[in-house]
Amino acid sequence: MAREIKIKGLLLKAKALLLVAFLLVSCDGTVYHRFVQVDRAGWATEDTLSFCYEGSAIASASEMDVALQVRYGADYRYQNLYLRLETFRADSSLLSVDTLCCRMFDDDGRRLGSIVGTLYQNASEGRPLTALCTDTLILKVTHVMGENPLRGVLDVGVMLAETGR
Repeated sequence: MAREIKIKGLLLKAKALLLVAFLLVSCDGTVYHRFVQVDRAGWATEDTLSFCYEGSAIASASEMDVALQVRYGADYRYQNLYLRLETFRADSSLLSVDTLCCRMFDDDGRRLGSIVGTLYQNASEGRPLTALCTDTLILKVTHVMGENPLRGVLDVGVMLAETGR
């Protein structure tokens, strides 16, 4: 019984932390932030993760930055993770193709990023995206690593933020 109460208390604290994190993220110009789960058996090079940002009618007409985020386990073994990002408008016209790097370990072999329980989380640097916040966008992410399937990557996220340019 005491164990159940302890678990419920931990779940309540976790929910509160997620709410606070959401509120903080929404204050920094973030207009879209979603994660997609990767196949636990491994992320094959032909497995494309898709995200759809349905343009915000209330956002200002500024341009955006895009960054990729990764949650990974202790079994991820490479210093960097290279991800291909293709961005399309709703009419399927290609806006951009880019390769982004998430640096996972420093030169001394220490993991970079934050720790969430037993997972690690890291992000690429933001890149400018020539699209308005009101545009509907399809973003497709694949990995371009030599290992196929790639093991250790658990979730991949996309974050779009207004830049005010």
